[in-house]
Amino acid sequence: MVTVDVILPLAIADIYTYSVPEGMLCPPVGVRVLVPLARKTITGVVYRQHLDDSTASGQIHVALRDIIEVLDEQPIVLPSQLSLWRWMADYYLCTLGEVMAAALPARLLDNDYIARTEVYISLHPRFTDVEQLQPIFNSLHRAPKQLKLLEYFLDLSDAFDNAPHPVDQRQLIEQSGESTAVLRTLIEKNILCASHEVVSRIPSYDTDIESAHPLTPQQQRAAEEIDTGFADAKVCLLHGVTSSGKTEVYIHLIRQMLDQGKQVLYLVPEIALTTQLTDRLKRVFGKQLGVYHSRFSDMERVEIYKDLLTSQEAKVILSARSGVFLPFSHLGLVIVDEEHDSSYKQQDPAPRYHARSVAVVMAKAAAANVLLGTATPAIETYYNAKNSKYRLVEMHERYAGLSLPHITMVDLKQQYHRKEMYEHFSDPLVERMREQLALGKQIIIFQNRRGYAPYISCRHCGFVPKCGNCDVSLTYHKRARSLVCHYCGHTISAPDCCPNCGGEWHEFGVGTERVEDEVIGIFPGARVARMDLDTTRNKKSHQRLINTFARHEVDILIGTQMVTKGLHFNDVSLVAVLNADTMMQSPDFRSYERAFQMLEQVAGRAGRTGAQGEVVIQSFQPDNPLYTYLQNHDYSVFYAEQVKERRMFRFPPFYRLIVLTLKHRDYSRLDTAARELSQRLQAVFGNRCSGVIIPSVSRVQNMHIRTIRLRVETAASFAQAKSLVMQHVQLVQSLPNCKGVIVQPDVDPM
Repeated sequence: MVTVDVILPLAIADIYTYSVPEGMLCPPVGVRVLVPLARKTITGVVYRQHLDDSTASGQIHVALRDIIEVLDEQPIVLPSQLSLWRWMADYYLCTLGEVMAAALPARLLDNDYIARTEVYISLHPRFTDVEQLQPIFNSLHRAPKQLKLLEYFLDLSDAFDNAPHPVDQRQLIEQSGESTAVLRTLIEKNILCASHEVVSRIPSYDTDIESAHPLTPQQQRAAEEIDTGFADAKVCLLHGVTSSGKTEVYIHLIRQMLDQGKQVLYLVPEIALTTQLTDRLKRVFGKQLGVYHSRFSDMERVEIYKDLLTSQEAKVILSARSGVFLPFSHLGLVIVDEEHDSSYKQQDPAPRYHARSVAVVMAKAAAANVLLGTATPAIETYYNAKNSKYRLVEMHERYAGLSLPHITMVDLKQQYHRKEMYEHFSDPLVERMREQLALGKQIIIFQNRRGYAPYISCRHCGFVPKCGNCDVSLTYHKRARSLVCHYCGHTISAPDCCPNCGGEWHEFGVGTERVEDEVIGIFPGARVARMDLDTTRNKKSHQRLINTFARHEVDILIGTQMVTKGLHFNDVSLVAVLNADTMMQSPDFRSYERAFQMLEQVAGRAGRTGAQGEVVIQSFQPDNPLYTYLQNHDYSVFYAEQVKERRMFRFPPFYRLIVLTLKHRDYSRLDTAARELSQRLQAVFGNRCSGVIIPSVSRVQNMHIRTIRLRVETAASFAQAKSLVMQHVQLVQSLPNCKGVIVQPDVDPM
C-alpha cells in the first residue's frame, strides 16, 4: 500500500499519513491534496511519499484514510520551500501547519480559486470583407442603436485591417453609450460573437523602459565593495545615510542578477514603500517586476504565486515580509531594504518569524546573496557586520553632495512656562512652518499615535471609558464620533457626557486626527492631509496619498511611522516631531534604538533636493544624549553606547531571547500555570529565566496575559535550550490545574 505524509494548515504538531487509493498515481511531494479530517475535508500539501507500510513514518491519529483528490498536476510547493518551512517550524517553535497557513495564499488552501474572465466581442466569422456587411448596414437603419454600436465596434476592433482584434465588452458598451441588451440583439442576429477569455488580475504597468541612472563615484565604490563582499560573506550590510542613493545601488545589482538569468527578491517593511519603488523599478525593469503584498486580494496573490511558479516572467519581486514564502527556483539576490524595521517581524499569529532572518536562511540554501540596506541598522545587524559575520559597506554622503538636515531642539518645558504654545505647537515651530509655506515648500509632521486623543476623562468624576474586552482605555476618534480599542477593534459611539455623573469630557494626549485639526486652525489656508491606518484602509489609499503629496497638491502631511522611511519628496524642507520623548518611555530594552531609528529616518525626509532641510523636534528633555547623537547624525557613537548597555544587561546581540506568552480566560488558572512554568524553567536555567511578568496590557480580548523571558548566551546551544523549554511547556500544559492555558513562544522577539 502506498501512503503519503500530508501537511495540514493547522496548529497540530504531527503530520498525518493518508493512503493512496488503488488506481490513483502516488501524488508527488509539493502538490495539494484534498483529504478527510474528522467529518470535514481539508486541503493539505504532500510532504513525503512512502512506497510501502514499512517506510511510513507519519504518526497516524485516525484510522488510515484515503486521499480524496489530487488538486495539482505539478507541485505548487518546491523542495526548497518545504525545507525552509521545516527550518521555520523548528527555529520559531511552531508547527509545519502554521507555517503552511502563512506561506500559501488563502485561496490555494480553500481550493476555490476561480480564474478571472472577461467577455470579448468579435465579428461573426461569416463576414470576411466589408462589402458583406453592406446589407447589414441597410437593414439596421430602422435600428439606430444597433447600427451605432456596430459602427463603434468596427472602429475599435479594426475588423478588416491587417491586425483585427476582439473588443472588451465593457469598453464597447462604455464608449458607444448603448446597453448590453442592444449588444445581445446583434449577437442573436449572428452579426457579432461573444467569447469569455481568462485575464490576469495582476496589475499591469504601461511604462516606457529607461536605463538605470549612472552611479555616482560613491555609489560605484559601494557597488564594487558589495560585489567583493558577496564573494566572502554572502551577506552584506549597506549602511548609507538617508538620501545617499541606496536604491540606485540596488538597481545596479539587480541588473547584474538578471543578466545572469537569476531572480531577485526585494523586501520592504511597509506597503506604503512599494508605491514609489514600483514606479521607479517599473521604469527600469518593465514586466520583469512583480509586486506581492497583503493589500492584494487573495485572487491576485494566487495569480502572482502561480506566475512565479510557472511562466517566471517576473524576475524581480517587490514585496513586504510575506515574499520570503514565494516559489523561487533561480534566486540570486535578496535585498532587505530598511532592514532595521520592526515590521519585518510577524507578531501574530504563528509563525512569529523575522523576514530578515528567514531571508538569510533561504538565500544560503539557494547559494544566493543577501544585501541588507538601511540608514539606521539594527544593533544586532551592525554588530554582525563589525565582527565580520557580514560585510560592511558604508555611504556617508547624500546624493549630489546635499547636506544632511539640520536638527533644532525645542524645550517644551520653557515653551509651556512662557505660554508660547498653540495647543501642541511651539512658537518656534509655528514660525518655521510659516516661513516654509511662504516659500512654497512642503512640511511633514510626525506623530506616532492615530485617533484624536489616546483617552478621554470626565472633568468632574475622573471616569475614563475602557474596553470591555481589554485592559486599555478607548481611543477617541473625533471624525467618527467613536471610542475605539486599538487592540481588539471594539468600537462604541462616543457619549456626549459622562455616563456616571453627566460631566464634560476632557481629551488627554494627542493623535494624528487632533494634530490635523490644530494645523488647520493655525494655517487655515494650507492644504492638509493625514496618513495613518484610519486613512489608508483601502487598497490604493497609500498610493493616492503619496502621489497627491508628491504632486504638491498637499502642503502639510501628518502621519504616523508610515511617513518616516523610504519615501522621497522633492519639496519637503521641514519635518516636525511634536513630542519625541514618548518613543523612549516604553519599558523595552529596544526603546532608545527604535526612537533613534524612527527620528533619524523621519528627519531624512527633509531636504532631499536643493537647500538643506530642517527638522524641529519638541521635547521635555532636550538634553537627552539621544538627541545629541541625532543632531550629529552619529550612528556609530549611538551604537557604541547601546552595545555597552546590552552587554551589561544581557540583551542581544550577546544573548538570544525567548518570550513565552501565557493566555487564559480564567485568571486563577493562568496564574497557576505561569508560576509553575516559571519555577520549572528557573530550576533548569537559573537566573537566565525571569519570574512571571505582568505586561502593561494584561488582558486582551478577554484573555488574561502573563509572560516569561528567557535569556540564552550566544555561545550556548540555542536548539537545546528551545527543546528544554518546550518539554516543560508541554509538561505544564498537561497538569490538571493548567489545562487549556495557551503558551505562545516568541523566538527573537522585537
